[in-house]
Amino acid sequence: MKRCLLFILILFFSITVQAMSSYTASYELYSKTDLGNLKVGNAKFELTVANNAYVFSSVATTDTLWKALYDYSRNETSIGLIEDNKLTGSYYKIIENQANSVADNYEINIYPDEYYASLNNEIKWKIGSGEIVDELSIYLHISEDIQKFPDKKVFTYHIVGKKGIREQKFTIDGNETISVRNKEVETIRIICPELRLIFNVSKDYNFMPVLINKTNGKHKYILTLKEFKKQS
Repeated sequence: MKRCLLFILILFFSITVQAMSSYTASYELYSKTDLGNLKVGNAKFELTVANNAYVFSSVATTDTLWKALYDYSRNETSIGLIEDNKLTGSYYKIIENQANSVADNYEINIYPDEYYASLNNEIKWKIGSGEIVDELSIYLHISEDIQKFPDKKVFTYHIVGKKGIREQKFTIDGNETISVRNKEVETIRIICPELRLIFNVSKDYNFMPVLINKTNGKHKYILTLKEFKKQS
């Protein structure tokens, strides 16, 4: 009986430790136009997990061919801790350039114990309770929570951005079979209307996005997974 209990504890600990692992994922970036979906660039997500901490980053840029018509780049970084199998964000930074001008450039510090966040070390937003999640690490939170609560249909988070903290609902919209890297993959479709965001995650790829539909202002983008590598 003791051996059985020990085995269960070891198994549970192994699952907990390996629930989130380092990886890199590259995507093709498409723009929705009246002429259809045009490939305009590439994007890369990278997650590094070490010593109970994570660094999650994304970089998106337009191809050289398109820069003359629409020069776009977006760099994001999210940093946090992993404690008791729970993600706790502490820092977020974004630099976004559109048509040779800076569209966004700010950083957010998150203080989870005090339930508040600051913008460029000045403005503070406070909530009564709960965790504060930045716009990039939401993908990590969704990935973890879908596995923890497979029967749950709606996930609610306090999302922080340059305009403050807003409660956002991410709804499981059902299963969807899509083509990823020239093969059919079963995915879970997730929608957040207020963020104008729809994305698909798959068990085959650590429950991370394999397809992202995002609207920024007047521009509609699609990210489709091209390559996924787990890091040792």
